[in-house]
Amino acid sequence: MVIAKIRSAVWILIALLCSTSAFAQERPYTLLERELEYLMETWPGDFNNREQVQFDADTGKSDYDSGAHLHVHGQVSRVGLPVFGEHVLYVEEYQNDDPKSVFRERLYVLSADEIEKAIRIKIHFLNDKKKWLGAHDTPSILNGIKPDDTTTNTACDLLLRRDGAYLTGSIQDRACTSSEGEEEISSEYQIRVGEDSYAFRSRFLSTETGEEVLAIAGFQWHTLRRARWFQCMIDFPYKAGKPAMYTEHYARVHDQGGTFSFTHPEKRPMTLSMRNRWSYGMQRGTFVIKVHDGGESDPDLVYGWGQPGDDRIGVNPGWIRVQCDLDTEKNRALQRGLRPDS
Repeated sequence: MVIAKIRSAVWILIALLCSTSAFAQERPYTLLERELEYLMETWPGDFNNREQVQFDADTGKSDYDSGAHLHVHGQVSRVGLPVFGEHVLYVEEYQNDDPKSVFRERLYVLSADEIEKAIRIKIHFLNDKKKWLGAHDTPSILNGIKPDDTTTNTACDLLLRRDGAYLTGSIQDRACTSSEGEEEISSEYQIRVGEDSYAFRSRFLSTETGEEVLAIAGFQWHTLRRARWFQCMIDFPYKAGKPAMYTEHYARVHDQGGTFSFTHPEKRPMTLSMRNRWSYGMQRGTFVIKVHDGGESDPDLVYGWGQPGDDRIGVNPGWIRVQCDLDTEKNRALQRGLRPDS
């Protein structure tokens, strides 16, 4: 009887401890905190507006004066920098497929602002821009960075709020100011983040009059679509006209306008391009790869197409074979296994 009572007391104690532990783990999260976690999971990646630029060209917009957009590649990475905060993103944007042509490089420190009912993004402007370039692909570049290596201004914070399927926000009206000669100007910068894209637009206003001083591409939205990375094998026959192939190049290319330049064994320069183009005739998106005779703007020699979202695509006209698979560790290993002697 005594043993039974002891056992009963022990089981009650265990149940109480377990329930207390479970209760302690169920920390109540606010809606904004959940939105913040969602944004940190959703936003990171590579983005490009190649098709937006194509639409400009198709409608006769050839330069910025005629309303054409900048061609922008955006890279957003979640980085572990506790000295800045728990939720930190590294953002790098460059133009015209040239990683050296960077026009925006920032650290974003995010937090849930319950007073403003918004996700607050504190922008850290990097004092030495060249020192930290490339951190999207090589995060270790940011090792050792400190808040003193950046400049911040609370008036330049972005406040994001839910707007349907997007989180949208902007700098507070005419709050983020700087001096341009004798004139004080304010920055108006807006962003919109969704699962498959993010967009921005930017301009500068006279703080005194509110008149526009400078607008990036006419203050239009630059809409960058999320890019998927593919690992591509570029193969050539051992002998012209023969089916046996060897792999000359393993290329990593993204599907939103990514390119890879190479040289044919006959010393002929070529370029592989990959895009998700709009087909006007069929009124739908089409996943396309091309091999160009020279650069991307030169005529194509061969191309293949599939459906947006496909995880593989390729061409094989005989004189070249291109196989592209979604870039995963497994697919990279399988590709290497196809041509172990290459």
